[in-house]
Amino acid sequence: MTYQEALDYISSLAPRGWRLGLDRMEEFARRASLLPSDQKFIHVAGTNGKGSTTAMIQSALAEQGLRSGSFFSPYVVDPRERVQIGREMISPQLLADITEYLRPIGESLSETEFGGVTEFEFKTAIGLECWKRAECEYVALEVGLGGRLDATNVITPVSSAIVSIGLDHVQILGNTVEEIAFEKAGILKPGRPGIVGEVLPGVLRVIEARASEVGAPLWRVGFEVRYEVQPSGKVRVTTPQSEILLEPSLFGLVQQHNAAVAYAALELAGAVRNPQAVQLGFSTATIPGRYQRISRRDQEWILDGAHNPDSALVLAEMLVQDRKKDLICLTGMLQGHSPEEFYPTLSQFVREFWVVPVDNPRSMTPTALAAILDSMGLKTRTFDSTAAAIEAADCAEDTEGYLVSGSFYAVGEIMRLLRSLP
Repeated sequence: MTYQEALDYISSLAPRGWRLGLDRMEEFARRASLLPSDQKFIHVAGTNGKGSTTAMIQSALAEQGLRSGSFFSPYVVDPRERVQIGREMISPQLLADITEYLRPIGESLSETEFGGVTEFEFKTAIGLECWKRAECEYVALEVGLGGRLDATNVITPVSSAIVSIGLDHVQILGNTVEEIAFEKAGILKPGRPGIVGEVLPGVLRVIEARASEVGAPLWRVGFEVRYEVQPSGKVRVTTPQSEILLEPSLFGLVQQHNAAVAYAALELAGAVRNPQAVQLGFSTATIPGRYQRISRRDQEWILDGAHNPDSALVLAEMLVQDRKKDLICLTGMLQGHSPEEFYPTLSQFVREFWVVPVDNPRSMTPTALAAILDSMGLKTRTFDSTAAAIEAADCAEDTEGYLVSGSFYAVGEIMRLLRSLP
């Protein structure tokens, strides 16, 4: 099987949708022997910040010389971003080899009461098989959606992290932050410690109840774990076991909070073996599509995958911190999100929203999304393609720069075009 054949096969599973539930994934993992008993998973959930937190954990593990893997959801530019060993993406040939191995096992489930595996379940299995073959000691594993019924929850973690709780995917996870917290707290496992970031009191009670129910020791940012931001931008993190000064490379004040969660998760996992290397790991962590700056034709582009109300607030804080205003925002959004609660937060920084289609079956049409923005008094312009929007940007004048947000899929497509177009 070639790399392209592997990608085509994985994409062919997309029509099966996203089916929450663990029975099928557990059977898939059992038949394929995907879960070595000695592998140590650090499981990371959260409405926002889970990718950044996973990236910091991954970087700290790699900098210490530990044999480690990581899993990110979603990818931004390259499908191989999802599955990594150390700081390297899975190779095209290894992805093809693993897909060829897993395909008949996954298809065998189609003839049973479990049904055929979904695209995300198959991608999760690719990661599990990759890390098994690589004999990774640690794996930083980002949840796909929710937690309790997510395919990644077939693992037994050595520690778990719940970074944040907010409203997103409400049609699947619940209409209140408490209901969403219940789903994300499902990654807490009996006897396995966890860390939860700063959350609302009602949300914290839900997570504490789950931890108590399963006997999972729980650290809480603001209680057992504290962090103090220094004038220099560094952050001092204090846990019941240690104190460390970190300098997160990722931009934004929220990353100091995420760094505290990441460090606590590492410590609970027994993965802080060289504090100096851990510090270096935090100061060199990278992740695409999170307030990422790209320069094109003397114009700055800021690409950020924010797509829900809480992430809009975080993005707004970063734009204030970066002193940005009078931007043109290229945007698209998937159905099921809340544009009415997302875009007004960004409007103070944006003079015009350029609405583009997103390369995803669930994309809102530019006309439909623009109509919602127009109804809120926001100035819009629609495009039939992202390439047309970039061409228009090349001709635009008197702008302070460009912002791309509203969907990771839009960010990924525009990033690929910015890198490929002359």
